[in-house]
Amino acid sequence: MSVKYLYKYGYLNEYSEELFVTPQVWFSSPGELNDPFECRPWYTFEGSTEQKADVARKMLQRQHPDLTPDKAAAETDHLVLEGHYRDHQRQKLVQEVAARWLSNVGLFCLSSVRDNILMWSHYAEQHRGYCIEFSAANDAYIFGAAEPVFYSPEYPTIEFFNTSIERQVQLTFMTKHDGWAYEREYRIIDTKRGAGLRPYPAELLTGVIFGLRMPESNRARIREWVTDQGCLVKFYECMQDDRRFAIEVKEVE
Repeated sequence: MSVKYLYKYGYLNEYSEELFVTPQVWFSSPGELNDPFECRPWYTFEGSTEQKADVARKMLQRQHPDLTPDKAAAETDHLVLEGHYRDHQRQKLVQEVAARWLSNVGLFCLSSVRDNILMWSHYAEQHRGYCIEFSAANDAYIFGAAEPVFYSPEYPTIEFFNTSIERQVQLTFMTKHDGWAYEREYRIIDTKRGAGLRPYPAELLTGVIFGLRMPESNRARIREWVTDQGCLVKFYECMQDDRRFAIEVKEVE
């Protein structure tokens, strides 16, 4: 991990107490992401006849479970050799892969910056929310596993028959349009348990930054929740720069 801390912007709602007190974080499903252009790689299907036949056979058996292996193999060979294994089957492949990812993958998104004006507006209720600082200095569970997102003007390309599953996961879930580069995002990917709550060690929460417009009552609630954990947590507040479009983060007692 090349960064010491990672940050999560947010605002108080009915789930906030779980974040600070339990403590737990929410892994989102890919379908919950706010950018509909995400997780949409471009697939190519250059492969050997044997590779195409193997995948087509598996698809055929899923669609028609009553087929014997010999009949499925014979039907598949006919489809591939006759050239019928084309756009329709390829589209089915893409749909199956997308459905598998949607049900099996969970994502937790963080940032390496704590003072971005746009992110405070977009993710912290127009500066009325907070930004949490998590320790990510090593590869220990959980935040040390986060990896930087890659930004690109084009969809990532995946060679369906020749790209490993691990690489497909990276290309699909760690690539965003370069218009989002200001977020300097890091992500944790869970390919086994999907979306849902995950516990994290309380001591990894090292700081809380209060937004420019956060009400005093909300500051007090967060301080109370964090104090109950008994861990060493620093508190900060955002200060508006008088001369520049900028935020200064200062520690407070």
